[in-house]
Amino acid sequence: FEDAGDFARLGEALEAAQRKWAGGTYLLWYPVKERAGPDALARRLRRSGIAKILRVELSLGGTRADNRLGACGLIVVNPPWTLADELAILLPELAAILSAGSGGAHRVDWVASEK
Repeated sequence: FEDAGDFARLGEALEAAQRKWAGGTYLLWYPVKERAGPDALARRLRRSGIAKILRVELSLGGTRADNRLGACGLIVVNPPWTLADELAILLPELAAILSAGSGGAHRVDWVASEK
C-alpha cells in the first residue's frame, strides 16, 4: 500500500473475484494511513453491486508521528451472519486494550447490505 493505485487495484480484484464466485467469502485487509484511500474503496464497492459487504476498522488513536501503522481495516464480503454483532461487542474492548487508553476507536458498518 505504497502506490497511489493500490486501493483501486484492490477494488478491481475483488470485483473480478466476486464475478467468478459470487457465493464466496472474501477478506480484504488494508492499512489506514489517511482516509482518502479507504473511503474511495468503500464508495467503489458500494457502487459495484456486490451485496453484503461489511467494513471493520480499528484505530489505536493518536497521531503516529513515528510513521508506525496506527489503524487498519478489513472488508468482508458475504460475512458469517453473526460477525457484525460479535465485532460490535469485541472491538470496543480490543481498541481500549491495544491503545492503552489513548483514544483507540473502531468502526463496524455495512458498505452494502443484502439485495
